[in-house]
Amino acid sequence: MIHIYSGNGKGKTTSSFGLAMRASGQGLKVIIFQFLKPRKLVCGEEISAKKIKNIKIVKYDEQHPMFNGAGKTKKSMKIDIAEARKAIFGGRYDMVILDEIINVIDQGFSGKKEFLNLVKNIPEDIELVLTGRGDISELEKLADYVTIMVDKKHPFRQQVNARRGIEY
Repeated sequence: MIHIYSGNGKGKTTSSFGLAMRASGQGLKVIIFQFLKPRKLVCGEEISAKKIKNIKIVKYDEQHPMFNGAGKTKKSMKIDIAEARKAIFGGRYDMVILDEIINVIDQGFSGKKEFLNLVKNIPEDIELVLTGRGDISELEKLADYVTIMVDKKHPFRQQVNARRGIEY
């Protein structure tokens, strides 16, 4: 089945990691691909998940321009999701989480048509979890679960910085 965690509110990554913990607790094998987040940004979910043998986390060098200031621009950045494709079709994992993939596709860092084709053809025994902000109109039609995080109120608006253990 296909799960989507989207919207402007917080909790998309945390929800997907929670689902990974639940799946792992039941003996399922999980792989999490984290796109667009800096390798050096290690969140609490990642620290906890790395202690569990049934969960593997894959991070990349490519990060969203908002994290690297004067680095690559949106126009020049391309993200290859071939490794994720192998995990989905390889038969080794029960759950594949593509964290921030909605941003990747919506912002043109990877091909939308190819990704939609991949999602349309996932094996029946795979739980595919997609997170991120952006247009999910075409993905939503394919999904079995859609959760939209709504940002009604957040301390960030009062200039409260992200807090360790709460926001990361």
